[in-house]
Amino acid sequence: MVDAVWRATDLTRAYLAQDRAQVAACLTDLDTGRLERVLAWLILTHDELFDALGEPSMAVREVEAVAALAPPEVEFATTTALHRVAAEETGLTKAVESLAPLDRVHAIAICTVVMQLEAFGRATALKQLDDETAGYERMGYPRPYTIN
Repeated sequence: MVDAVWRATDLTRAYLAQDRAQVAACLTDLDTGRLERVLAWLILTHDELFDALGEPSMAVREVEAVAALAPPEVEFATTTALHRVAAEETGLTKAVESLAPLDRVHAIAICTVVMQLEAFGRATALKQLDDETAGYERMGYPRPYTIN
């Protein structure tokens, strides 16, 4: 599970930092089981943020800007699903349930990042995430892989 926590956190950070290469690299070569564990952690993170913020808005412009960082093969599916959420046509769970596992991971990460950007701004959201990762390391959970 440590690997999933780090990958979810690194993916979120890559989106926040607008690092397209790192967004693509975070999930490279993960099988479905590992993707599902990353997804589970992202959902926990998303839900915790959602509970803390109440029901935050999802600006379509921000969704599109963040989703544009996704790998091209997942961008359309994630953007389409999140547009439905932003337009309040459906909830996030329903919008992403038919997506492939990789698309679901990106969709939840994008949604979480949009909420962070709107609530805290980019610099504060990045600092909060960096503080969180420093906490993982202090607790004895170093990143189990190398990032570029």
